[in-house]
Amino acid sequence: MERCSPHAWRTPAVGDEALVCDVCESRQDLVRDITAEAKAEIVREYRRHNGPIVGGHFEEALEAALAAARERASGVSPGSPGEGSA
Repeated sequence: MERCSPHAWRTPAVGDEALVCDVCESRQDLVRDITAEAKAEIVREYRRHNGPIVGGHFEEALEAALAAARERASGVSPGSPGEGSA
C-alpha cells in the first residue's frame, strides 16, 4: 500500500495507543513516535488541510490522547496519591 501525503489522521481518543491514518493505515505510536516536533508538524498539516476549527478539535483530541498514553506508559494511575501523602 502506498503512503499518503499528507496522512488523513483519524481523530484520536483517550485510550488509543497510536495515531492511525484512515487511508494508508500508517501508525504513529503516541508514546514512542509523537515528539513535540512531530506533534507540531502533524497539527500544522491537519489544520492546513481541514481548517482552523476542525484542526483545533483535532489538536485538543491529540493532546488528551497523548497525555493519557504517556500516563499509562509511566505507570501512574490518574488520581493516585503522590509520595508524601498521608
